[in-house]
Amino acid sequence: MTYFPVIRMHDSLRVGKPGGVGQIRRVERAPERCRPGFSPYNARMLSLVFGTIAFFVASYFIKRYLDEIGIPKTLVRGLVVFVLALVAAYGVAFIVDRVAGLAG
Repeated sequence: MTYFPVIRMHDSLRVGKPGGVGQIRRVERAPERCRPGFSPYNARMLSLVFGTIAFFVASYFIKRYLDEIGIPKTLVRGLVVFVLALVAAYGVAFIVDRVAGLAG
C-alpha cells in the first residue's frame, strides 16, 4: 500500500479564493480601443462636458428667441425651453460619442 502524506492546508488555499495557490489567473486582453492616449472614460467625460455646455447655450438662445417674438414667461414656456435645450444637449452628446468612437 502506498502512503501519501496528508498536507493540511488553510481553507483559502483549498477553496481557491482570490490570491490562493489553487487560483487560476485569467489573462485578459485589453480591448482594442484601450490603447495609450484613448480611454472610454475620457470619451464619456467629453460627451458629458459638451452636452452640459450645449444645454446652457441652447437654453440661452431659445429664451432670447422667445423673448423676441413676445411669448409671455409662463410654466409652459419654461418647459418648452427645457425640453428643446435637453434635445440639443442629447444631440451634441450623441455626436461627440460618435466622433470619439470613430477616432478611437
